[in-house]
Amino acid sequence: MNDPFYEFDSLNNATRFDFLSIGKKEIHKAVIYSQTADPQIFFLSLANVLQDDSLDFVTISNNGDLKVVMATVVQTLMTFLDVYPTAMIAFTGNTPSRSRLYNILIGQELGQASASFKIFGIKGDHIESFAPDRCYDSFLVMLKNVNIE
Repeated sequence: MNDPFYEFDSLNNATRFDFLSIGKKEIHKAVIYSQTADPQIFFLSLANVLQDDSLDFVTISNNGDLKVVMATVVQTLMTFLDVYPTAMIAFTGNTPSRSRLYNILIGQELGQASASFKIFGIKGDHIESFAPDRCYDSFLVMLKNVNIE
């Protein structure tokens, strides 16, 4: 959480954040927080912004700056939760290997992240406090002081 991150612009009442990934090439990216049917839960998505301003949620960029991009996503999460402090953020990888990568990254940052956040892992219909030695399909993050009803 103390890693370098890209500067970003907050748009749409802090539900979209745009930044420029600068690795092998420059890629315009967006982090989007979409409200679900449950008004307290938002789904986090990371996308490439194409030249026509459409969003590409599928392409894996491999731009050589993964740690900086992930640190930027965490910074947008903290900014989003400043505006929506009772929100719960859900996310998953768009492939099983991407979900495993998120699992590894969360495990590496868990000590530091647990000071501010509650982090849960979801496997099928089962939700539990995140454990670094487990593999999850998706994840749920909220501020530490938020209680699930």
